[in-house]
Amino acid sequence: MSEGKPITLMPSKQELTTVEAANFLNVSRPFVIKEIMEGRIPHRMVGTHRRIPFDGLLEYAKEMQASRETALEELSQLSADLDLDY
Repeated sequence: MSEGKPITLMPSKQELTTVEAANFLNVSRPFVIKEIMEGRIPHRMVGTHRRIPFDGLLEYAKEMQASRETALEELSQLSADLDLDY
């Protein structure tokens, strides 16, 4: 807030639909469903609808970010090892 960026307050026990989860992660709904089916995003079924716990989605987002940072560090190291100047 002090940086002037918008924030959203959400109860920790909040559950999201696949559309809401996709919007939160800035990915497509089919990608969210694929990640659910592969067991990477926790969910529960409410009738025929999937509900994703917000806590689980936050954990998944943190893991995605850590994975991206690791890949970027590896690419940076490879670039340095090959003496590629970018």
